[in-house]
Amino acid sequence: MDEEDLVVLALAVVTHDLSIAKKMLHFSEDGILEEGDMMEKLRLAPTELRQLLYKMQDANLAVQLGTKEDEEGNRLTYWRINKDLARSFLLRKLREARDYLLKRMEEEELGEYYVCAADPSHIRLSFDEVISKMGESGLVCPICGAMLEPVDRERVVTGLKEMLEVLNKALRSLEGGVS
Repeated sequence: MDEEDLVVLALAVVTHDLSIAKKMLHFSEDGILEEGDMMEKLRLAPTELRQLLYKMQDANLAVQLGTKEDEEGNRLTYWRINKDLARSFLLRKLREARDYLLKRMEEEELGEYYVCAADPSHIRLSFDEVISKMGESGLVCPICGAMLEPVDRERVVTGLKEMLEVLNKALRSLEGGVS
């Protein structure tokens, strides 16, 4: 993965929009952005663009360089994209995701969970939560009244392991190892 792809990916992680991330990098001159130009080129409202820029700044992926007035008296605000920090930002985010998945996998392996049989997105309860609610409504979903069923832990753990493999491969690649 080349450095430009890393920058686009890092910006996309922060902005939650790959298209905007690509456009920001494409329209920037030497990594420099001017807010007015970006609003026009990205067709974003001023508050939307500033929210994205502040998110980028919070992630250390952008720095506000300053402001100046043009001939008509309009205030121009300039930002620089920290291209050099994209790799370390992505490494940090991938490590956070890996740590979360490892914790989640441990919880899945040790715990027993139940979901709504009609729609698993309704609710997910631990065994202890099911026991404590049994007196109230039995083993039914509090949202729709369908029965609760145990989660297939094996399937969930297998999915988490697959995600961990992909994350570890991406980490090795970013750290300079073999992909």
